[in-house]
Amino acid sequence: MKRVCLQCGRTTLGGDLFCQETYCPAEMSPFVLSYGEWFGDIEIVKPIIVTRSAVLYEAVHQKETVYLKIAHPGPEHKERLKREALFLQALQSNKVACKHLPTLLPPYAFTTIAQDPYGKTMLGDHLLYFYLFQHFEGQPLRDLLLENPQLWINHVGWLLISLAEAVNCLHLHGFYHYGLSPETMLVRIDDEPSVPRILLFDLGIASEKNNLRRLWYDDFVLPAYLAPELINGYIRGDYRTDVYGLGLILYEMLVGKPVYPFKLKSDQEVIDAILKNDRVRMNREDVSSIASLTLQAVHPNPDRRFPTAADMAEQLIRYFGPPPPPKKSRWPSTRTLIGIVIALLTITFLILMALAATTF
Repeated sequence: MKRVCLQCGRTTLGGDLFCQETYCPAEMSPFVLSYGEWFGDIEIVKPIIVTRSAVLYEAVHQKETVYLKIAHPGPEHKERLKREALFLQALQSNKVACKHLPTLLPPYAFTTIAQDPYGKTMLGDHLLYFYLFQHFEGQPLRDLLLENPQLWINHVGWLLISLAEAVNCLHLHGFYHYGLSPETMLVRIDDEPSVPRILLFDLGIASEKNNLRRLWYDDFVLPAYLAPELINGYIRGDYRTDVYGLGLILYEMLVGKPVYPFKLKSDQEVIDAILKNDRVRMNREDVSSIASLTLQAVHPNPDRRFPTAADMAEQLIRYFGPPPPPKKSRWPSTRTLIGIVIALLTITFLILMALAATTF
């Protein structure tokens, strides 16, 4: 195990972690598991990303490659993860299709997600809460942007359309995110056609309108991605707060850097920049209409933004068109192949029985 500081990113392989920055509470850093370590009956393959409230791992459970999400110690992180799992459980139980959200898997052998949408296991002195979900081939958007800060403009548009669809699914079921950032989703770029596919694996505050003020806490998200109204304590059920989050990610992909730089800055320095609207300059004159749309989405006044994620997606679709669907495989599906094999085995068995009856 190693410890990772959530503020400055420093790590240590030992149990102690200290930081020279006065604003950085490194001694409160969570432990992160490494390759080959075990978490209950789950074997760790690798950590994918460490967020302010949880760690996402690639892991193996019952010989199946899965994703494992473990909440950091602390009641607020634990309860947030439980809300995520219960929301996903409800979607699957009601057979609601949200293609850009995780598909839950049972946390233990010999159970179901109806019985146990999430699990809990002791690690050292901590009782940690977790859930499992189906594997998705991709990497965090943050990692992709480090490799290529300014993606092809069509990839930018299609990625945002898919993300807006995922957020709209939350909204249609009365839930709010309020913590969108490049750390909250996995992305891959498909070939033929070359299109980004996303999975929004982190559901933010994951709260309904009536409970938002009671459940709200800002430690689950990087301050650079907080909407100004949240910083000012104006916490209400408003879809336009999530539109701001969509706008920030679109803005960042267009300019090639975070809208409010946060590396090696204290949280308070970042918050001051947001309240002053001291952001990096929008420099994409080649896509002026999209730049204008982006500036509308991140307007400090919520009333000046798009009303909903669906409205923003509609505007993007007018410019980019809908994301092209995946290319259909020439091969039959796995279910079809299994059916063919069973049919062939049945026919073979019947022929052998007929021959045996003829012989005798």
